[in-house]
Amino acid sequence: MIQRSDIYRLLAAMWIIFFSMEALSYINLQWDLTLDQRYTLSENTVEVIQNIKQPIIIDVMLVGNLPANYQRLRTELTILLRQVNHQNEFIQYNFVDPFEGVENKDGLIEELYRFGLEPEVEIDQESQSTEQTIVVPWMILNIQGNTSLESKSIRVSLLQKNLGDTPEQRIEQSIQQLEYNLTDGLHRLFLEKKKSIAVISSHKGSSDLQLASLLQSLTPYYRLASFDLKAFPAQPAKTLENLNRFDLLFIANPSEQFTTQEKFMLDQYTQQGGNSLFLIDPVTIAQDSLFSIQGDAVAFPADLGLEELFFKYGVRLNRDIVTDLFSAPVVLAQGENASSEYRPYPWVYHPLVEPTADHPIGSAVGSVLQQFVSSIDTLTNQVHKTILLASSKRTKLRNPPFLIALEEATKPLKPSLFDEESKITGVLLEGAFPSLFQNRISPFEWDKFPDTHPAKIAIFSDGNMAENQLDKGNPLELGYDKWTNNLYANKQLLQNTVHYLMGENKRLILRSKEIRLAFLDQTLVREEKKSIQIKVFTLPLVLLALVGLICGVFRRRTFRQ
Repeated sequence: MIQRSDIYRLLAAMWIIFFSMEALSYINLQWDLTLDQRYTLSENTVEVIQNIKQPIIIDVMLVGNLPANYQRLRTELTILLRQVNHQNEFIQYNFVDPFEGVENKDGLIEELYRFGLEPEVEIDQESQSTEQTIVVPWMILNIQGNTSLESKSIRVSLLQKNLGDTPEQRIEQSIQQLEYNLTDGLHRLFLEKKKSIAVISSHKGSSDLQLASLLQSLTPYYRLASFDLKAFPAQPAKTLENLNRFDLLFIANPSEQFTTQEKFMLDQYTQQGGNSLFLIDPVTIAQDSLFSIQGDAVAFPADLGLEELFFKYGVRLNRDIVTDLFSAPVVLAQGENASSEYRPYPWVYHPLVEPTADHPIGSAVGSVLQQFVSSIDTLTNQVHKTILLASSKRTKLRNPPFLIALEEATKPLKPSLFDEESKITGVLLEGAFPSLFQNRISPFEWDKFPDTHPAKIAIFSDGNMAENQLDKGNPLELGYDKWTNNLYANKQLLQNTVHYLMGENKRLILRSKEIRLAFLDQTLVREEKKSIQIKVFTLPLVLLALVGLICGVFRRRTFRQ
């Protein structure tokens, strides 16, 4: 018979369990036992999140009937957003299906493209059917306006695309960059005072239209202004004073020689801690002539007058051309009239160089396309040097002058000729730079010689590296080749370079966060599909029946006794 004391004990136990569960619900403990610490936010991310004092709503459009790889990406993103919400309850998130209740999907897709939210089309590869799935791998960060801050929205891409990546590698890279992309979006959302970049326009370099893709991608972070070093020929000191107001100097593909006065401006700008990004062609090639009916061009050394300045800083841009077996293709027409067709051919003058993966600038960045690039030598001095780009170990140097003809692409390559070691094509210089004009007479009167401040300079020996292609007069994405439909990582590398030169090192370090994911072998899954299904569905039933049989035998023996 049940005693009243037993009932009291049961009720007390239930109340203890209830209050314990309620108390534990307010305690959020998490142990990240993964080897790569993928579920642990970095200190920089936590600092950024905890400093937010305004309500933020994150709309994630990665929803719907997603392919398996994208489901994994959404799962990892959900875990990240939960961690962020736990750090700061001002940050809320929800999943929004842009196609829910929409009848005209084609019109919606066009609208998404217009707002820069490019969807991805995924085809069912397993069943080899024509079924397509539209995926929108984007999230939008929204901040509600108040008296101190206006309403603002920032779009953040969730998909990391590099040339040659398999679908699994693409998702793995995307998961690695989730924390960086979120932190970068929050940075842009609250950015009020922007640093400034001077884009040199005075030496017949890359046009604004050719640099449109890169410059537009930098405008959310920095103020950009065109700068003319020849604006005040009679007052060069005034030009130098104006130049010193900028945080970064950007020189892309100049073709006009720098005078002694202009070199003095660059030198003094660096002495006062100004950072610089140089994209220089030591060898001149008329590419318009090469890719025309004529089909050839002469390569000859360029004289920009910057050699002694770079030499003083510890680098030498050689007047040669690096040809590489690991290179991008060039598309050429074969045949005539209606029978003509376009075919890709390996073009050794367009090397695909690999960034240095252990530096924040090159971390998680794919292959970079360089065109008619030259080699760089580093010299010994007090300036610290880091290699940013280098060719493969199957290269060959050509020294101008020589003739380049497109028909070379159609001839068989001889790998044995490419027997030279890897060549440097991009370098980062950091530290206190020696002045080129030390113990020399200044070309114009300048009495503001302060103590030397540390600076950073990035030099790439390819002037065209930041130039995007044009389609009907409109700029395309930097790194996209409309002839081969390949996408190279030029834009991402140059963005990282600018961020690093501007001192945004903490956010770039997040790119180095490595996450190793385990993916199923799809080939093995297709081959062993039948046996896997049998094992998955049959084995649990067999084990359950076996457990039931053992329990039955044990029960009969117990009751017999």
